[in-house]
Amino acid sequence: MKPGEFVLDILKEVPKNRRTIVLIRHSKRDSFEGVPDHLREGVVITPEGIRMAREFGESLGEILPGKPLVLGHTVARRCRMTAESIRDGYPPTVPARILGCEPDIKSPVLHQERYIAIRDELGWHEVIRKWLDEEIPENIFSNPHRYSDYVLRNLFTCPGAEEGDLVVVIAHDITIFPIISSVFGVKVKPIEFLNGIVITAGTNSAEFQFADSESSLKTVRRIL
Repeated sequence: MKPGEFVLDILKEVPKNRRTIVLIRHSKRDSFEGVPDHLREGVVITPEGIRMAREFGESLGEILPGKPLVLGHTVARRCRMTAESIRDGYPPTVPARILGCEPDIKSPVLHQERYIAIRDELGWHEVIRKWLDEEIPENIFSNPHRYSDYVLRNLFTCPGAEEGDLVVVIAHDITIFPIISSVFGVKVKPIEFLNGIVITAGTNSAEFQFADSESSLKTVRRIL
């Protein structure tokens, strides 16, 4: 499937009159190889990633015609570029705004040097597994369940977004992993570019959906 297709397929089925929030991973980026950790926030998306994000924006406009789009992103340049490219692909006749780094979504890493040390020792995938199993000290990583609650709370209270807007927030796989683990009780493997969670919210509860090549997950939770 094309990048973003899982999210787009979910959006085709959601009620058009409900508040809709999408949290996705950024588009295809340049390699981290040879880039020091302290410079990785500056890594950009590739020309292919720009095209992919623009096409995603075009498809959003076709699936939800006339729906105002509000885009947020983390501080990483690749997330900002993804938001800009999605907006560029959205129909020019429909309002589309970039809020910048809103809602505020900080990294779950609390101590960068200690994180780098255990990542280099165990490997990134093993560190993520241990983190989601609450085996990493909380002075290195935020507790995954509390971090999930923090991200969701900020998504639901996104400043600058109105009730009828489509809210799309571009973040990272490390942002999405703990939400999938906490909300669905499932640990997924790497999240593809432009894939993520679709949330449709009512007054007191919200439906969460996520799909990839191995799973299709859906559940309802009370709004935090």
